[in-house]
Amino acid sequence: MYKRLLTIPMAAMLILLAACSSGGSAGNNTDNTAESKPTRSVEYLGNSYQIPARTKQIALVGSHGTYEDALLLGIPPFAATTDKNGTFPHEYATITQNATHLPWNVADNITELTTLAPDVILTTDKTSAEDIKKLQAAGTVIPVSTNGAYWADNLRLVADIRGREESVDTLIHKLTQNTQTMHDKLVPLKDKQVLIVWYQEGDFFVYPENERYNHLLYTELALTLPDIVAKVKERTPVSMEMLAQADPDYLFVMVDKIGAPTDAAAFDQLQQSAPWADLKAVKANQAYVNAVDPVLAGGTVYSNQQFLMALQKHLLK
Repeated sequence: MYKRLLTIPMAAMLILLAACSSGGSAGNNTDNTAESKPTRSVEYLGNSYQIPARTKQIALVGSHGTYEDALLLGIPPFAATTDKNGTFPHEYATITQNATHLPWNVADNITELTTLAPDVILTTDKTSAEDIKKLQAAGTVIPVSTNGAYWADNLRLVADIRGREESVDTLIHKLTQNTQTMHDKLVPLKDKQVLIVWYQEGDFFVYPENERYNHLLYTELALTLPDIVAKVKERTPVSMEMLAQADPDYLFVMVDKIGAPTDAAAFDQLQQSAPWADLKAVKANQAYVNAVDPVLAGGTVYSNQQFLMALQKHLLK
C-alpha cells in the first residue's frame, strides 16, 4: 500500500513506516480527570480546542478521512469506530490492529467511550450537533471538515495533536506539486466531463462539488463541473436514467466489492444492460471501476495522491 503512497524518497517513507510502530498507546488512561492534566490549545479552522499537553489517546469516530491522515503520519488511534459490519476498513489495517473497537453508533453507547477516557475525539462535520454533545461527555471533540479544500489543514491538525509535525510540510508540498503537474497535463481535457459516482444499494450516488475527490477535480485541477454535481448539496442518489442524461466523457465508478458483495453483484448485472452500454464513456472505453480503492475517503492527502495516479493512468494514456 505504501509503495503507492507518494513519490517521496524511500528514506522518508521508512521514517513514516517506523513511526507506525512507535506511535500512540492502546492502553487505557489511568487518570480520567482533565483537571489533573496540563493542557494546551490547538487551532483549527478558526476555532481553538483545549487538549492534554501530551496527547496520546486519540479516538476516531466516523472519520475515514482522519484514518487516512493518521495512516500517513504513522499515528495509530487507541480506539475507533468500526463500519456497520463490525470491522475496521481494510485499507487502514496497519494502524488499527491494536485499536479498541467502538460501535459505529458509539454516540448512543457513550459509556463505552467515556470508560476509555480519550485525550481527544476526532469526528467529522457531518456528525449531528446532538451526537457531538453526547461525545463531549467523553472528552474534547473536534469535528474535522469533509470539505476537500481543507485537506492540508486536516493533516496539520492530526500532526499537531500528536506532535508529528516533522513530515507534514514534505507531504503537503509533494501533493501540491503533483497536483499542479497534473493540472498542466489536463489542460487539453478542460472541456471534457469527468464524473465520479459511488454505487450502493442499487443506486449511484454523487457528492457536492467540494466533497470526496470533487474539490481536487473541479477546483484544483480546473476540470469542468458537471451539472449533476453542481446541483447537489449533500450525498444524493442518481438513477441510471439521470446518469445517462449526464453522459460524461470519463466515468469513475466506486463499488465496494469486499465489504458489500451484494452491491458488486448488482452492479455486475447492471453493466449488462443497454442503458449502461449506451453511455458515452462506456462506448469509448473510458468508464473505470475502482480505479482507486473504493473505501478511500477522498479529499485527503492520501486519497488525492491515489486519485492523481489513477488520472495519470487513465486520462493521459
